[in-house]
Parts: sequence; structure tokens; C-alpha cells
Amino acid sequence: MAAVAMPSPIIKVAALCGSLRKGSNNRGSLRKAIDISKTVKGVEIEYVDISELPFVNTDLEVNGTYPPVVEAFRQKILDADSVLFASPEYNYSVTVIYS
Repeated sequence: MAAVAMPSPIIKVAALCGSLRKGSNNRGSLRKAIDISKTVKGVEIEYVDISELPFVNTDLEVNGTYPPVVEAFRQKILDADSVLFASPEYNYSVTVIYS
């Protein structure tokens, strides 16, 4: 009987940048991590753009749902096995974007 090769699981990583600047060093680090991950079997990193997310406003929640951009973001986070954060340091903490 021949052995059946089981496919190796793919670890899905959602990458979030705490800087909204396109030229951000942190965003560059995430781009590099994504490039490197393409050479690593079993790892898939997806950059999740947070620039379109609205500021926290509970008025945007209607009957337990949120605006489509927020729902799409939530689904990407739920689908990920892990989250990779890249953020500049600001006053010994993370930027307000992550707040």
C-alpha cells in the first residue's frame, strides 16, 4: 500500500501596518516579509490595508453589522491564523492607528 502524502497546512498571516504613509519603513518591512514568505512553504502573508477603516464610532453599528469595509477587515482577521503587526514607536507605545 502506497503512503498518501498529506498536504502541509498553510499558515495564513494578516499583516497590519501602524503607519498610513506609503513610504513608511514599517510598511517596507511588511513588504519584505511578504516577499520572503513566498519562498517559505506553508506560510502565506496578506497585507491588510487599514487606511480606509473609519474611526471608532458606535453609531456605525446597525443591527449588529458594521460598514462593508469594517466587515471585510473583520473577516480577514478571522480568516488569519496569526497577525503580524509593524508599527512605529510613539511615546513608548503603538501609534493611534492601532488604538
